[in-house]
Amino acid sequence: MNYSLQLQKEAILEMQDAFDWYELQKSGLGYVFLEELEGCFQKICDHPEYYGLLNEWIRRVKVNGFPYLVVYEIENDYIVVNSVFHTSRSPKR
Repeated sequence: MNYSLQLQKEAILEMQDAFDWYELQKSGLGYVFLEELEGCFQKICDHPEYYGLLNEWIRRVKVNGFPYLVVYEIENDYIVVNSVFHTSRSPKR
């Protein structure tokens, strides 16, 4: 089955924040982060049920080389990315 990727607004904002932070640390590192994230998205679309469950329908996968998790769910033929979550930060309140 071919799955389409759908990014929620929160995930897009988190990706932008991470990109900006990594670019401040070292020029080009934000692009490396985005490349790893794109590879992660491709793996999820290819094998969405392979990755671990957080509950009955929410799954997560680690981004290679970065302290981030992609949190997603499968809805029919869509992969809905709810969050690109930094694993060392406290959640926003």
